[in-house]
Amino acid sequence: MEQKLTTMGVWIELQEPSDEYTAQEIVGNANKMLNKLGIKGNRFAVSKDRKYGVHYLHVQSDGQFSYCEDNGHWFNLEYLAKENNND
Repeated sequence: MEQKLTTMGVWIELQEPSDEYTAQEIVGNANKMLNKLGIKGNRFAVSKDRKYGVHYLHVQSDGQFSYCEDNGHWFNLEYLAKENNND
């Protein structure tokens, strides 16, 4: 998915669920990783209705969500690179 970014970005893509890993396990580990990087809350969620054939949702801090049609989302690399993300 090509997106024009106004800041440096990093694309995080989740793998397809499989016999080895469920969508919930993948989302749980992705959210743990994002929390370690300073992004609070559960930013990825499982799409229960599989609308548009996608497994995952990206959830914003205000609760709005979008479907991850490419199983991923662009994150602000400049924000993630800050030493203290509480600025």
